[in-house]
Amino acid sequence: MNNFKKIFTKYTYPIFFAFLFECFFSEISSTIIFNLLENILFAFAIICPLYFFKKNILRKLYFVGSYLFFSFCIYFETVYYYLFKAYFSSSSIFVALESNTNESKEFIAFYLSYLIIVFTVLFIVIVIWSLIKQRASKFADLSNLKPNKTKAILFFIGLLLVLKLSTLIIFNLPYLILKSTFEYFGDFNKIENYKNLGKDPFENVSRASNETKQEVFVIIIGESTSKSHMGIYGYHRETTPLLEDIEEELIVYRDVISPHTYTTASLAKCLTLGNFENPEGNYEGSIIQLLNQSNFKTYWISNQRPVGIFESQITKLGMQAHKSFFLNTRHTNENTNFDEVLLEKLNEVLLDDGNKKVLFLHMVGAHINYKKRYPENFKYFKNSFETKYNNKRDYEVINAYDNAVRYSDYVIRNVIESIRNQNVNSFVLYFSDHGEEVYDDIDFSGHSADQIITKNIYEIPLFLWASDKYKRKKKIDYNLGIKYMTDDLFHSIADLTDVKANQVDSTRSIFSKYFKERKRIIRDTIDYDIFFK
Repeated sequence: MNNFKKIFTKYTYPIFFAFLFECFFSEISSTIIFNLLENILFAFAIICPLYFFKKNILRKLYFVGSYLFFSFCIYFETVYYYLFKAYFSSSSIFVALESNTNESKEFIAFYLSYLIIVFTVLFIVIVIWSLIKQRASKFADLSNLKPNKTKAILFFIGLLLVLKLSTLIIFNLPYLILKSTFEYFGDFNKIENYKNLGKDPFENVSRASNETKQEVFVIIIGESTSKSHMGIYGYHRETTPLLEDIEEELIVYRDVISPHTYTTASLAKCLTLGNFENPEGNYEGSIIQLLNQSNFKTYWISNQRPVGIFESQITKLGMQAHKSFFLNTRHTNENTNFDEVLLEKLNEVLLDDGNKKVLFLHMVGAHINYKKRYPENFKYFKNSFETKYNNKRDYEVINAYDNAVRYSDYVIRNVIESIRNQNVNSFVLYFSDHGEEVYDDIDFSGHSADQIITKNIYEIPLFLWASDKYKRKKKIDYNLGIKYMTDDLFHSIADLTDVKANQVDSTRSIFSKYFKERKRIIRDTIDYDIFFK
């Protein structure tokens, strides 16, 4: 028992150092206390297997390996909590699995600070010191530990039951990683099974019009773009001068939110039958499949890299199009393409054969790291100005973000002009996958996997440009202030393209006179409109 206490003491060093760091640099909360309790119980659990080994060398190897693993978990969740004021979650792991190496590097570079570097160095010193002290002590060989497998197993099972029944297990990083990885591959396989839906997953598909002349419809998917930083939505800086020049031609919706705060979950609902009421709809058919079935020729043109650790779920959706183009395939040590590469491919695709085309353009937009999202000649905002949290880093980040939004304005306007010049029945619909917090409501920049809740992370731009021929042909019923969440975008796109099917619901289309507002539920249980009232 004495040896057990001494070994456990080594585990408490990283636990309490991390705990003190969190208390000092974050507000003390019940969440921090619960995580502390979970870490202590996890330390007990991870020590138990020492009693399973008879050979001393195996005990030594297990102790060192488990101690390093445990310390890494403590370190990782502490840094994550410092950055996002929340502990790791299933959503965070989904994002990690979907992220490519370049995105990960940019993420680390963006959030790296001197404080994190100091914490990292001190944490490593404590871990190494603990191992050296254990090795130098008289019980370094752990030879005095008498194997008692029965007691160890019972104690281990008891600890797991306490963690599970108390729900403290939700703070355990290894548990979350295993659980979320299984969930991720379950979802991934369901999306893969789209192939098994056949060519005609939708029933009674038809079009309201029998248009035989050329039609070109474009859906632009923005990235990490908050409406609060767009001039066209009243932002005090000129971040959208080109769109504002044609504002009278645009239908600009004022109260639209994303269902999630990270790309995969958000677009998986935007582009499929999935929504809050029917999450399994993600696997029942996509808007691309519906358009294919309606005899459109579909294109997916993306400036986002197609693979993360594994092939992205959104990539799988994009590959359902007749032609898919992933333009950002550079090596991770090279700079990301700017979004104007989409314009060149767009103009190329417009020359393709076929009278009926629907093009999806997936931008990099204003994704972190903002300063890498626009060319040097778009470095328009450079000055310091008064902000809620006044410091040099805030100015630099806000300027970079606003420059990225201004560059997106340039790309979007050029897409509209390219489609206008076709002089056909056409529209261009723009929306962002989610928004972004940029030191507006809290002292934070970025978005998290549903942990941080601010209006700016959820509120997104959504607007429509339509050609004169389209407007003569189809009347759009709209209320610019109507409350809408983009997990119903499937039905809205179907409405815009005049596609009917048993699965299409006009009461969920923001462009329909039959549209009905519904509760906008985020994070499974939160009524958005009550929460931010």
